[in-house]
Amino acid sequence: MHLAGLSAGKAFIREVARTGQTIGTVHTLGALHLGHAELIRRAAVENDVAIVTVYPNKIQLRPGGSYDFNLDDDIGLALRSGATAVISSNDTEMFPPGYRTFVSQGDYHLRLDGPEACLKEAVTGAVRWICYARPTRSYFGLKDIGQAILVKRAVADLLLDCEIRFVPTVRYKNGVPISSRLRRFSRSELDELSCLFTALNHLREEIVRGESSVKDLVASATSQIKFRRFKFDFLRIVGADSFEDLEQVKLPFIIIGAATAHGLRVFDNIYVPDQDTLQNGAPDLWIDLPERS
Repeated sequence: MHLAGLSAGKAFIREVARTGQTIGTVHTLGALHLGHAELIRRAAVENDVAIVTVYPNKIQLRPGGSYDFNLDDDIGLALRSGATAVISSNDTEMFPPGYRTFVSQGDYHLRLDGPEACLKEAVTGAVRWICYARPTRSYFGLKDIGQAILVKRAVADLLLDCEIRFVPTVRYKNGVPISSRLRRFSRSELDELSCLFTALNHLREEIVRGESSVKDLVASATSQIKFRRFKFDFLRIVGADSFEDLEQVKLPFIIIGAATAHGLRVFDNIYVPDQDTLQNGAPDLWIDLPERS
């Protein structure tokens, strides 16, 4: 079912809460893809009711920018993936005149991807939806590792009664993570971008072999990146608790990289919370590449 607007959605949520059913939520900007589908599938399997919210968060977008999505398509994908209900909203409801509350976590939102990544705004948007839906569990993909970790921290700090569940990254078989940012990229561009994941995984393998100097690791991996249509931005190894650059590798950590094309910065990462992930790699999910174009 599709519930258009916050009032209709809230009435449904109250009825679900009255019956004591568990709620799993997936909060999206729209333009749903197979990565979202995996989040929704898990929310549906692990809860009585799975709710998907669709709203292109105004504060995450560049001033004057627009977000390309088709609500009907998103509703269809969500329901096919197991959603019980899709709740959509708009700027008028979400940001009425006088809105002024944001989730502040110091400078953490600047440390991982830089000031242009809108991480603070993404966390604020997710926490608002969690406060609205009061889910038992809420699901976040590890592709957006910064948002996932900071939302989990915010929920704990604000004493919200919600379990934050991390879901593995869904990748094409060449290593590129599924992302709405990449939906206009050609197959040949996706093939070229795959060397970013190759470099990230090379870093992980070198750490397994005993290399611990981040400077040396990054230099070695960067030499493997050969872009023609992308601009290489960075490779970093940061602490998973602080998002600060490490000099020597220590668990838990995040290997993160970025490249730019078509005016879009594209991120990829490997989150290494424990020794098992370090040794065996992240538990990513793999799907076929789109047809060549």
